[in-house]
Amino acid sequence: MTFQPFQYDEPGVSRPAPSRPAPSRLAPARRALSAGPWSAELVGDELAHISYLGRPVLRAVKAVVRDQDWQTPQPAVRTLEVTQDNECLQARWTVRFAGYGVEYDGRLTADFTPAAVEIAFEGEAVHAFRSNRIGLVVLHPPADAGRDITVEHPDGGRTAARFPRDISPHQPFMDVAALEWADDGTAFRLSFTGDVFETEDQRNWTDGSFKTYSTPLARPFPVDVAAGNTVRHVVRLAAANVDAATLDAADLATDNPNTAALELPKTVALGAVAARVPRLAVGAAPHSGGLSPLTGLDAVLLELADEPGDRPRSGWAARLEAAADEAAVHGAGLDIRAVAADPAAAVAELAPYLSRAKRLAVFHPASQMTEPGSWPELKSALHAAGFRGELLAGVRSHFTELNRNSGRTPSDSDALTFSLTPQMHSTEATHIIDTVPMQRLVAQNALRLGGGRPVHVGPVTLLPRFNAVSTSGAAPEAEADELQAEPFAAAWTLASIDALTLDGVESVTYFEASGPRGISDAGGRLNPAGELLKEVAALRGSEVLSVHDRGPSSLTLYPVVTSHGLALFAGNLSASALEVGIQLPDGTAAADGECGVFGQDRGSAMAFTADDGGPAGGRLTLGPWSAGVVRFPAVR
Repeated sequence: MTFQPFQYDEPGVSRPAPSRPAPSRLAPARRALSAGPWSAELVGDELAHISYLGRPVLRAVKAVVRDQDWQTPQPAVRTLEVTQDNECLQARWTVRFAGYGVEYDGRLTADFTPAAVEIAFEGEAVHAFRSNRIGLVVLHPPADAGRDITVEHPDGGRTAARFPRDISPHQPFMDVAALEWADDGTAFRLSFTGDVFETEDQRNWTDGSFKTYSTPLARPFPVDVAAGNTVRHVVRLAAANVDAATLDAADLATDNPNTAALELPKTVALGAVAARVPRLAVGAAPHSGGLSPLTGLDAVLLELADEPGDRPRSGWAARLEAAADEAAVHGAGLDIRAVAADPAAAVAELAPYLSRAKRLAVFHPASQMTEPGSWPELKSALHAAGFRGELLAGVRSHFTELNRNSGRTPSDSDALTFSLTPQMHSTEATHIIDTVPMQRLVAQNALRLGGGRPVHVGPVTLLPRFNAVSTSGAAPEAEADELQAEPFAAAWTLASIDALTLDGVESVTYFEASGPRGISDAGGRLNPAGELLKEVAALRGSEVLSVHDRGPSSLTLYPVVTSHGLALFAGNLSASALEVGIQLPDGTAAADGECGVFGQDRGSAMAFTADDGGPAGGRLTLGPWSAGVVRFPAVR
C-alpha cells in the first residue's frame, strides 16, 4: 500500500504541518530474520513475532534486568551480526542495560535450524547493584488463552495444564523446565536451562502476553549482584511431527511476519448502535494551569497521599481547594482518591469538599487498596459528614491487585475502581499498542468480579504514577513520557476509549489537566490527546455505532452519533499511512465530510474523500501516528 500526497484543494482534507521526525521509540531498528520454516523479527533488543510456517508461535523472547524496585534499566543494542547458510541462520547482538543506577552487559545469540530456534543469553554486571530479576523471558501471545499445555518440571514430572481464559490472579504454571503443546498438527516444545522458570498472566497489567520468566518469586528478593557476576540462560523452541512434503516454498515465511496483520480490508461498514460514550475525566494538575473549559467533562480526579516525612494530610486542604476550583471551571464534579491509614481522620479533612465530590475512594498506604477492616468505619464517617456521592472500593494501582484481592474487596460498595498504565513492564511502542485490546479484557474481568457493580477506570497514564511494588520504599516523582505531547498519545487514547466503551464502565480518567503528564501545557494549550479528549468528552452518553470488518488493531474507528450528525473519530497506531474505504450509514452524505486533525502542527494528518459510486461511501486516509475526526452533518 502506498500513501499518496494529500491534495489540499479538495474538500474534506486537512492539511498536515511540514513533516517532522518521529520520536526514536516510534521507529526502532528492525531486522527481518527467516530460515527454513521459521521467521522472526529483531526489534530493538528483542526477538519478536517468532513464527513457524507463517503461524505465530511466540510474541517475543528478550533479556531483562530489573532493579530492586522492579524498575527496568533501558536496553540499547550496541552490535549486531547476522550470518546465514542455506536453512540455518545465526544472529548475534550485544546489549547495554543502563538506568536507575544500573549498568549491565548482555550478549545474545539466536540460532535458527529447520528443527528449532535457540536463544542464548550471557549477562555480566558492570558494577554491584541489587536486583529482583535478570535473564531471559518468553512472551506468549494472548491468543494462547484456553490452550492445553503440558508442563515439564525440573525433576522430570509432568503436569497437564491450560492457559487461562479469564485473567488469572496468580501464576498458572510453576516450577517449569519445559512447556509442550500442539497446534494445527505441529508439536512444539519450549525448554529452559539456566534456572527454574514459571509463568504469569501479564494481562493483569494490560500487557498483551503471558510471560514465562525466572527466577521463581517464591525465592527471596532482592539479591545482591556483585560486579562481574554472570548469568547464562538458554531457551529452545522446537517443532516436530510435520510432514516434510508440506514444506514447500509457498509455506516458508520469508517476509516480515507482521505483513498480514497490516493489510486493511477494502471497505469497513458502520452499523447499528453498539454502546454509548463513557463519561471522561482528567486528573488534577500538580500545579495550577490555565486550561480552558472542557464541555461535558465528568470530573477532575484528585489523588491525596501523604509525602514521606510530612505530618498526616499536610497540604490536603490547599490541593482540595485547587482541584475544586479546577472542576468548577469545567462544570465538572470532584473525584477524590485518598490514601490514608485512618479513614475517620481523612474524612474530617475532606468534609468541607464532600458536597462537591461525586465519587470517593480511600486506600490504605500499605496495600494501596480499600481495606475491608476499616470499611465500616469509613462508611459511618462519610454518612455522618453528609456525603451523598458514589463510594468506590478497589485499588489505587493495577487491576492485578484487584484481581488478587477480589475476595477481600468490600462487596457493598457503589462501584469498583482500578488504574491502568501500558508501561509496567515494557516501554517499547509496540508493547504500548498491544495493551489496547487487553484494556477491554481487564474491564470485562473487573465487571465480572464486581458482580454487576459499575466500574470507574483510572487514572489511565502512559507511565506509572507511583511504584506499587517497590522493595526499597523509595517514592520518586512520577515520570513524564516523551510521547505525551505527540500525536501518538491521541491515537492511543482514542484506541483506549474505544476499548473501554463497555456497558458497566461508567467513567474513564485520563492523564492530568496540565503539565508534562497532562493534556495541556502550563499555559493551557491543548496537546493532541487534549484536543481529542475535549471533543469526545462533549459527547458523553451519545450513541456509538458498531464497525464491521474494522481491520488491524493499528486502526481505530469510533463513530459517534451527535445532535449535529455523525462524528467519525479515527486513529492510526502505526508507522505507515493507512487508507480504507468507509461505508457510512444510510442518510449520511459522504461528500459533506469535514476533517479535523489532532496535533496537526506536530505532523498528524488525515483526509476523507467521497466515492463516485454512491452518496454514503468514501475513503479515509490517516498519516502515520495520526488521529482526527471527520464530521458529517445530519441530512435534513
